Amino acid sequence: MNLKEAFQAQNRIEELLNYIGRYLSEENNIMTVTEKHFRSKALAGQQDESIDVSRKNAEDFKVDELIEIWQKLMTEKENLSTAIWKAKTEMNFNFDAAVDINKSRRLFLETVLRMASRKSSHELQKGAGKGYVFNNDGNQTAYFYDIDRIVTIDYDRNKIRALAKKLSREADELSRKIDEALLNTQVEYDLQIDLSGEYRLVIEEMLEK
Repeated sequence: MNLKEAFQAQNRIEELLNYIGRYLSEENNIMTVTEKHFRSKALAGQQDESIDVSRKNAEDFKVDELIEIWQKLMTEKENLSTAIWKAKTEMNFNFDAAVDINKSRRLFLETVLRMASRKSSHELQKGAGKGYVFNNDGNQTAYFYDIDRIVTIDYDRNKIRALAKKLSREADELSRKIDEALLNTQVEYDLQIDLSGEYRLVIEEMLEK
């Protein structure tokens, strides 16, 4: 499998592990609730009865079996992760660092692009200002005046646009390098588990083996 397929398998295994964790975290799935109806004590000749009133999920997996499946999945995850690590060490660049760097670069690029789109402006707000003066009789009187609200960018927008182009070009180039590595880097590992299908089906197939 190539590196992209290995990552997809890794994510799939993680999803299955989380699914099992959620299943075992639900009390209904790991507890049996039995009601004993003592009818004979209330009325002679009536039969007592024990009724299972558990509310388990439709899958109704056995706890011990599910824990065993979780352990098998963990082993598969560990072995696959080791194979992925080995494949990365044979690359001519640091794959993980490249992914992290490009993520930061594209995140900052979004900020720079927003800055590049901003413009200085002004807005005349008629009668928005209010002041007070004393008239000839000594009384305080309000008066209103216009306010010109001026918004000015604190940077050279041409430089910001040039930076945006540079960041975009660098991000695209590194993305291409990452994509090529994902497709062309081979991970020497054969999955021991068929991960296709719904979670329930994958687990049921593992139980049958």
